[in-house]
Amino acid sequence: MPRALNKITKGGVGYQRPPAITASIDAALKEDLDEQLRRAKIHNPSDPDYMPSECLLHLVREARLSGNKRAVDRLLPPLLARCEVRLKRTIPDSWPDAEGMRDDVLQAFCELIARVGTNHDATMLDIFECKFNKGLATLRYRRLRKENNRIKLFRNIGEEVDDDGNPVDPDDTLSRLSRAAQTPAGQEDFVYLAEMLEAIKELPPAQRKAVELCCLQGYAPGSEDPDEITAATICGISGTAVRKNLRKAAEKLKAR
Repeated sequence: MPRALNKITKGGVGYQRPPAITASIDAALKEDLDEQLRRAKIHNPSDPDYMPSECLLHLVREARLSGNKRAVDRLLPPLLARCEVRLKRTIPDSWPDAEGMRDDVLQAFCELIARVGTNHDATMLDIFECKFNKGLATLRYRRLRKENNRIKLFRNIGEEVDDDGNPVDPDDTLSRLSRAAQTPAGQEDFVYLAEMLEAIKELPPAQRKAVELCCLQGYAPGSEDPDEITAATICGISGTAVRKNLRKAAEKLKAR
């Protein structure tokens, strides 16, 4: 059995790996390093020999805890390569300073890896062993929130209205998302953001872009100032169109 996770939720419940991940870790721990490395380099999840990233991370953590530097040196590069692929998808080049943001998130992940086996708290990696992509999303949101706090003040989505004077976000769905993205939060709040990100990814492209720019990056939908950079100027559409996309997105996300 793999080592138990130590992270405790605010409700006092310990983090638990999905059964499939636990089974994958059990199998991988019985393999030699060469076989682990071969599987770690497979990027296609549909390949029967594919090793889940949750499992690969566990192997890296165990290698660090046991002082197996050779295993760390061989298994860490394919793990970081997977992170780079994921970040390329979730932080597209169209975002301001996308490359710098991806580098910062990857560095933050490496710092968490470096904590393993030291006196510093390394329990934040526990979420990565449960749902790796959601763990990576927590780091992405922290970096995004830091950038937003540094360069701009978030627009209050709750105050936005359409051309008929109707609220764009009557159920406070987008406002809650925006507040969570910009204010200090604990790990569970970041998990909420990660879950919302998965829902946002399912939106039509125009609605997804509007939510990303206005709720996650802090741009106003539109402005009467022609020199102000807004979601409308970035997308090359009118502020009215952006607000329409926000309203439709809010309707789809409110049930989450």
